[in-house]
Amino acid sequence: MVNDLRIHMAIIMYMVGCFSLMIYNAVVIYRKNSSNKALAYNTDKWINDIYEQFTNNSNMLIISHKHEKHLLECLKHVEELIAFSNALNHFKSKRSKIYEKYMDMLVKKKVFHRLADIYKEKRNEERAYFAYFVSQHPPVIQNAKGLCTSFISTIVSYVESSDIYCRVNVLKALCNIGDMHGVLNILQFFSDKYNYIHPKLLAEDLLNFAGDKEVLAFYLWGKHKIWNDNIVLGVITFITTFSDEFRSAFLPVLQNKSASAEIRLAIIRYYSQYFYEPAQSILVEYLNQTDNYDFAIDAASALSKYPGLITTKALKSALQSDDWYVQYNAAYSLVELGEHSEGFLNDLQSSNAMQIIEYMLEQANDENDMNVREVII
Repeated sequence: MVNDLRIHMAIIMYMVGCFSLMIYNAVVIYRKNSSNKALAYNTDKWINDIYEQFTNNSNMLIISHKHEKHLLECLKHVEELIAFSNALNHFKSKRSKIYEKYMDMLVKKKVFHRLADIYKEKRNEERAYFAYFVSQHPPVIQNAKGLCTSFISTIVSYVESSDIYCRVNVLKALCNIGDMHGVLNILQFFSDKYNYIHPKLLAEDLLNFAGDKEVLAFYLWGKHKIWNDNIVLGVITFITTFSDEFRSAFLPVLQNKSASAEIRLAIIRYYSQYFYEPAQSILVEYLNQTDNYDFAIDAASALSKYPGLITTKALKSALQSDDWYVQYNAAYSLVELGEHSEGFLNDLQSSNAMQIIEYMLEQANDENDMNVREVII
C-alpha cells in the first residue's frame, strides 16, 4: 500500500514537472514572438521616419528638430537602437543614396557624438552594443571630418571599465572608421592589460581598416618590441594576408632565437607566401632542427617556394626525419619543386618517404586528368 502511494506520488510529481516545462516553453515562445514582432514594428517605424526626412522636410541638408529630438530620446534605449540599425541596414543593403545622405545629416547634428556620451554612462553590455553599432555604420564617422576627435575619444574611453567583448567591439568600430591612432591606443591597452584576443580575429578586424592598411601595418610593426606576443601574432597574421613589404623587417626576428616560438613560426609562414632569398638559408636551418619539430614542419613547407641545391639537399635529408609531418611536407615541397625523378625515388632509404611521394604524384596525375576532362567537356 505504501509502495503504491509512493509510485503514484512520483508519477504525479513527474507530470507536474512536465506540465511546468510546457508552460515555461510556451511563455518563452510567446515572449520571443512578441519581441520579434515589436522589433519588426519598430524597424518599419524607423524606416518611415527616415523616409519622411526626404519627403516632408523643408531643409534636405539637415534633419528636422523634431526628428533630432526623437532620435536622442529613443536611441538611448538598446531595443530602439537595434531597430534603428535594422532600418539603416534596409537602406544600406539597397545601396540607396538615402543612406549616405541621412548619415551626413546625422553627423551635422552630432547625433552620434551625443549618443556616445549617453552610452558612456550605461552598463557594459549597452556600451558594447553601441560600439558594435558604430562598427556597422562607420560612414557616420568617416564623414565627420573635424568632428571625429571628440567622438573617437569617447569611444576609446569605453575600454577603461568594460569586459573583453566591449573592448573588441570598440576595436572593430575604430578599424571600420579608419582611425589609426585609435587602433594603436586600443592595442596598447590590450597589451598592457594582457587582454587575450585570438590573433586570427585580430587580423580580421585589422583587415577591415578603412584607411591605408600598408601605413597601418608599418605603425603596428613599429610596436612589436613593446607589445605582448599575442598582439604581435595578430599583427603578423594581418600583414601576411596582403603585404610583401616586410620581408627584410621580419628577417632579424626570425634569426633571433630568443623570440617566442609562435612569432618565429608565423614569420616562417610569411616567407612561405613571399619569396625572399636571404631567408632561404635560415629556413634550411629551421628545417634541420630536431629539438622542436614545429619549426621543421613549417620550414619544410615554406621551402617549396625556394628552388636551389641547398633546398633540395635539405629536403631530401628531411625525408629521413623521425617526424611524419616533416617527412610529408618535405616530400610535398620536393614534388612542387620538380625533384622527384625515378632515380631519386630509387635512392630513398625510407619506404615511408617513398610512399608519400608516390601518393602525391598519383594525386597530381589525377588532378591533371580531371583538368584535361574539364577542358575536353
